[in-house]
Amino acid sequence: MIENILAIDLGRKTMGVAISRTGSYITPIANPEFDLDSYDENIEYLKDLFNEEKVEHIVIGYPLYPSGDPCKMTPIVDKFILLLNENFPDIDVIKQDERESTKDASSYLSRNGYNMKKQKNMIDMAAACVILERYLTKIGQM
Repeated sequence: MIENILAIDLGRKTMGVAISRTGSYITPIANPEFDLDSYDENIEYLKDLFNEEKVEHIVIGYPLYPSGDPCKMTPIVDKFILLLNENFPDIDVIKQDERESTKDASSYLSRNGYNMKKQKNMIDMAAACVILERYLTKIGQM
């Protein structure tokens, strides 16, 4: 069983973060904002978080068009993955298809009483939960 898995939904100005400490339950952690395309802040945030949470694996949402082709965010996520590998060489980074994850997260939040305005500050964090759930399902842990 894989434990201490951190999921990331990377955006241009926010980063949704969720964790599974047990390999089956998912906890949303944060939705930090940063300067447009300035990912150094994210790395510093993750360094502190990884020390605190003893993260063993990273699952990052991998953006693609519905057709499966790379989209505008794909090369940005690829560069961020390189930063993760440079800064955390002992932690596996796993790409997880994130198509429709924000839509699924928004539907979930709407069903639980969060209107679009309330969702704004938490949508990437909720999408990170969706990404992590998909990964755990794929490997048979959910």
